Amino acid sequence: MLTGCAVELRDVPGRACDEAHPCRAPRACVDERCVDPRGDAGQDVDAGAPEPRWEQRLHGFGATSVDPSCSLTIDSTRANLVVASIAGPADADDTALARVVDSSRLPTTTEGRLRGHLTFPVAVNVRGEVPVLVLAGDDGAWLRAGFDGSGRLVVRSAANTIGDVELLERFSVDGGFVARDYVLELAWQAGAFRRVSLDGEVLAETAVSGGSSTPPSALALGVERYDADAGTAFTVQLSGWQLADALSTGPGDVP
Repeated sequence: MLTGCAVELRDVPGRACDEAHPCRAPRACVDERCVDPRGDAGQDVDAGAPEPRWEQRLHGFGATSVDPSCSLTIDSTRANLVVASIAGPADADDTALARVVDSSRLPTTTEGRLRGHLTFPVAVNVRGEVPVLVLAGDDGAWLRAGFDGSGRLVVRSAANTIGDVELLERFSVDGGFVARDYVLELAWQAGAFRRVSLDGEVLAETAVSGGSSTPPSALALGVERYDADAGTAFTVQLSGWQLADALSTGPGDVP
């Protein structure tokens, strides 16, 4: 089991920055990117660092899906922070999603990394299963991550996406998912592997074979179709999410 812990994320070249999210020395914030000014002949050696394809803070969302029993806010004054809530018990009517619809910000390859913050104001206590992020394509969900009634992190990949067969993994943490911030990272390469990391610790790296040759085409954050009696209210905050469509390019440090 993973013991809950806080980690200091690396300040990598090319990550997004602003006054609220400065770079660590010696890097400086240039054109909203962390670069190192110590290159030869005064060149910024990090200036050409690859950028994530989509960043929550910079690019935001283009559409929402919200059912009557739920609420969804996207706070543009707080780097497009997403707050998705289930008000109370309701069956088959629990959707509160912020959607990325700009095709230029969605993957162009069948590999990549998706990383960001999940913050809970109270300990996770749900019935059934509640997905909180989905990366999907025509063949189904490449990544569907959420939480189940046993307090576990659940990560699913449908058949014929990352691999030929469905990949389902469940992860427990000591003491359960309590009221605090977590950094979740999902990395994948179709026909090769899927890796799940939490707070900088790798929970699993699983080999796969086959998979799709068509990149995923939809990304959504929030509460996705929670088809069970919630019992009590459920809220999740999602911030600092970044999507890279090549394993070698990022994403950068999560603000």
